[in-house]
Amino acid sequence: MFTTLLVALDGGRQHDPLLDLVAHVAGPRSLVHLLCVLDPEFALPADASDADRREYPAAARQRAKAEGLLQDATAQLRERGVDARSLLPAGDPGEVISAQARELGADLIVIGHRHLSRLQRLLDSSVAQWTLDHAPCPVLVETRGG
Repeated sequence: MFTTLLVALDGGRQHDPLLDLVAHVAGPRSLVHLLCVLDPEFALPADASDADRREYPAAARQRAKAEGLLQDATAQLRERGVDARSLLPAGDPGEVISAQARELGADLIVIGHRHLSRLQRLLDSSVAQWTLDHAPCPVLVETRGG
């Protein structure tokens, strides 16, 4: 049974199948860390001032969207009896996922898959593929929500 799960969420897709899978594999003593990675070019710290939020509206929108996503996902898992916490760092998604998994001592990473075409993979790297190649623990890929 997995005890420490790291679940990577992105803001552009449907997460219900991913959360269904997590609820299914999480045991009664599991701790699920929900992770949404902010683009470092637009990242504002959580304690940013109102002036900073007005000065950088795109960054404020990105943070607000990610915080809402994490709150919703955390609530959905908790309703199912899963102990869930959220993380909102900035950086390269693949690198952050692997680093957080190491830091947390995760024994499973759960991630979605966007089903990129070959051309899209050449132009826009796959976070799922990068994570599979560099993860410090097993990776479970949910393919239905992509």
